[in-house]
Amino acid sequence: MDREDDVSLLELIPTTKYCCFCIDTKCGTKLIAIVGILFALTMASLVLLKDRKYLTFSTAILIALLSIFIMITVMFVIVSMMLLVAAFDENPDLMSYYIWLTVVYLCVQLILAIVVPIVLVIDGVFHVAIALIWVVIVMIVVLGWMHFISVVSCYRKSLI
Repeated sequence: MDREDDVSLLELIPTTKYCCFCIDTKCGTKLIAIVGILFALTMASLVLLKDRKYLTFSTAILIALLSIFIMITVMFVIVSMMLLVAAFDENPDLMSYYIWLTVVYLCVQLILAIVVPIVLVIDGVFHVAIALIWVVIVMIVVLGWMHFISVVSCYRKSLI
């Protein structure tokens, strides 16, 4: 049997040093992943918007934000499962990932909690007072999660 017969298909793919002229392959790979996610969200939004007769700009924005919310929530479920595994295995490295990914999740949730009520107030769906109450509730929940992050961090430090 020749050496060529043992080569896998992945090894036959040509290699390159750069993704797009000056972007290295490590950064380019990440950018490709981001573009793929954004493309998927755009396609999902188009599917949700299909056959709508009276589509407003605010409706399109809300559907895009809903897609982001769903994606970030699924990510948080996976991250929470990762924390469960880390807690059972007493793995401080996985706990560090949980902490940072939860901070990202909370930042995105805060941005969504501010942007969505603004869009709804501008569109006339919400009254300003209801939007402010919503933002306060979300901020209280985020403060609670910040405490949970502190708890996980303390446990992680005790394992080191």
